[in-house]
Amino acid sequence: MILLCGATGDLGGRIAAQLAAQHRPFRALVRPGTDASALERLGAEIVRGDLTDPASLRLAVDGVDVVVTTANAIGRMLAGARDVSIDAVDGRGTLNLIEAAEAGGVRRFVFLSMAGMCEELARRAPLATAKLAAERRLESSAMESVIVRPDKFQEVWLSPATGLDPAAGKALIYGRGAIPERYVAEDDVAALVVALVDEPRPPASVEFGGSERLTREQVVAAMGEALGRPLRARHVPRAALRAGSLVLRRAKPDIASLMGMSLYYDTHVGRWDDSPLRSRGIEPRSTRAAIADLGRAHRAAV
Repeated sequence: MILLCGATGDLGGRIAAQLAAQHRPFRALVRPGTDASALERLGAEIVRGDLTDPASLRLAVDGVDVVVTTANAIGRMLAGARDVSIDAVDGRGTLNLIEAAEAGGVRRFVFLSMAGMCEELARRAPLATAKLAAERRLESSAMESVIVRPDKFQEVWLSPATGLDPAAGKALIYGRGAIPERYVAEDDVAALVVALVDEPRPPASVEFGGSERLTREQVVAAMGEALGRPLRARHVPRAALRAGSLVLRRAKPDIASLMGMSLYYDTHVGRWDDSPLRSRGIEPRSTRAAIADLGRAHRAAV
């Protein structure tokens, strides 16, 4: 049995769909009051609980062999939720899940982290602080742990939520925007996670990205080409990112995380590539293909 935490989220939902397509039985941890009908249609066993409720986690892991978690608070926080926090969910909540899994005899724990994880990134972004703490806890666990570290998601970082807004004709470039990144499709990340559920001898960590290395400036230019008109680009200076990540750390940890992560990735060149995907038979969707699709969708809508 597989326990999937975060299944109502975008990435978690894609993992659920791929498990169902492979006729894999799985259980989904869903918060009380959250609609689980889409998961039920996929054949998931629904267990109600919350990462902040250790008693519910003990029930959730009963009879489970593998735990997969993509659960996080930042999506809900950016959407305006006031009853959730990074400390409670990504921090203490993930540690609660690890402890429940250990006590329940879970064999393998697959944890979604982020590329480039290190002390400096953790200092800059509250979300990274929580994820690094979970990574370290897993490293000391007797469970077989697999830490998955993808680069930035195409669905998030090529969207208006992070400043790429075709409708408004505007784009944000964080810092200088000259460091190449490997934006990766969430479906490709999901496929890798599903592969790691069964892999006989999985690595302790898998760090990877998509097939292309593009700077933020190149991404903005490619979006303009896809739209047939250039976007008005505005740079957010590194000094503003640094100040915002510090000043907003307590009041707005979600925004502070985005600013801190953006600063880190604008000052560090990632050494990972797409080989963890290709070696498992996953052909990654290119960033330019994703941008072309977004451009076609926008033109069709207008």
